[in-house]
Amino acid sequence: MANCLKFFIIFLLTCTLGVATHAQNNTLQNGSIIITLITKDTIWIGADSRTSSLTDKGYTTNELGMCKIHYTNNVVYAMSGHVRYTDNSFNFLEIMDGCVRSENNFDAAINLFKQKATSKIESILKKFSTKSIKQLIKQNNGAFLSVVALTFVNNEKQIHEMRFSIEATGRNKWKVNYREKTDNDEGSLRFMGHATQASLYVKENPLFFGNGMDIPGKIIELIKIESAKGSTTVGMPADVISVYNNGFKRTICSGLCP
Repeated sequence: MANCLKFFIIFLLTCTLGVATHAQNNTLQNGSIIITLITKDTIWIGADSRTSSLTDKGYTTNELGMCKIHYTNNVVYAMSGHVRYTDNSFNFLEIMDGCVRSENNFDAAINLFKQKATSKIESILKKFSTKSIKQLIKQNNGAFLSVVALTFVNNEKQIHEMRFSIEATGRNKWKVNYREKTDNDEGSLRFMGHATQASLYVKENPLFFGNGMDIPGKIIELIKIESAKGSTTVGMPADVISVYNNGFKRTICSGLCP
């Protein structure tokens, strides 16, 4: 990166419906649990590998899982949801990669991504049928894309959480909404995606991460809790990565990642 500013960026495009091969037939991808935990000098990221399709008949689990945490040079990213269209007519991975490479400032890169992503989502809506868009709004309250970006600047953690959603503004008219939140407090635990059971378990066991030992194993345990009882949207295997000021490390591997 320019000026030796190293970005360790985690995209968590979760809790959204993903693009399927036949969006016009109401076949939309869905799924994922993403867990982030901030400790004194490390940010821990865990993600499952399951994807499922949402149709008019409900959820069905896809046979093959997928890697959801990736990295390129000094950039680490985990994603699901509306990441890219099957013909690559849009690809949010490429958009963020271009934003980070073109800017030498973290905030500037995030602001550029916000502008480009909003514009791209508006164009994407023109590809979907009215029925598909209405279903997306109904099933996930319009959630389209969720992003958490993390970076270390001058040894300090900086975090941006971005959520893009769509809503109807009239007959066959849609608007893209954007919300952003920052949080880098030590001890902060976040769940994104399908995490009802996992978050409930932590509430009932507030000392779950108590002594700070075996954090990767505990993150995996929470993912297993969420994937229990035949979940169609969350499933093993999973990945856990630790991100720190000078790099990152895969501490638990699903076997699905490069």
